Amino acid sequence: MYYQNVSVGQLIKRVSRFTVEIDLNGTVEPVHMNNTGRNKEILIPGSLASVRYVDNPNRKTHYDLLAVQRQGRWINIDSLAPNHVTKECLEAGTLKLPGLALPYAIHPESTWRDSRLDFAGKAADGQSWFVETKGVTLANGTLAAFPDAPTTRAVKHVHTLTMAQAEGYQAFLLFIVQLPDIRQMTIYRDRFPELVTAITTAKQNGVRVLAYDTMTGPDQITLGNEIPFDEHLPFSEINLNSL
Repeated sequence: MYYQNVSVGQLIKRVSRFTVEIDLNGTVEPVHMNNTGRNKEILIPGSLASVRYVDNPNRKTHYDLLAVQRQGRWINIDSLAPNHVTKECLEAGTLKLPGLALPYAIHPESTWRDSRLDFAGKAADGQSWFVETKGVTLANGTLAAFPDAPTTRAVKHVHTLTMAQAEGYQAFLLFIVQLPDIRQMTIYRDRFPELVTAITTAKQNGVRVLAYDTMTGPDQITLGNEIPFDEHLPFSEINLNSL
């Protein structure tokens, strides 16, 4: 996935939940951030940041924040990117769902019961499936973790996947880690222990949990390799005083 109309500037500060200020060639620009996480280890003043220009006179800001460079790697912070990457790769067959034959018939944004799941479809052998995708931006070294902030919505989605699995669908929870050089993925138990319990139960009932890292840059994010997932691994955040 490649972005158009991209510029690189320097992060000045976070202004509000959805707005940061970026220095673009000496001009301070308000930039929209499409991400609801805390991102405190990413939004460090002085970091390089990439933005996309949006030509829309009805918007309050003319730029979207795409990625921030931290410790030598670009962290994609666009919350829409994981779904775009997933759809692109499912359609191309470069993301293969374990146990399901290619090609897939794909239907984005599908409602089942009282939940809206990111993707529904059928495999070549007729098996129906659901995929719920979660973007991951929190990491410490080579270990990534989800979530960056408590999310009851994620727990609801996991429960829905568990019910769907019990009714004959093949259900997948897919984590797209939006930065490179990640070797393992876990759940941040100290932040939201209910999600650990929900995922463990889902796995015991047949839900498949997959995690992939990505290759990133200021203007791109592409699917990388599948990485091991274990919801019970301990995780601690980066010490900001050491940055």
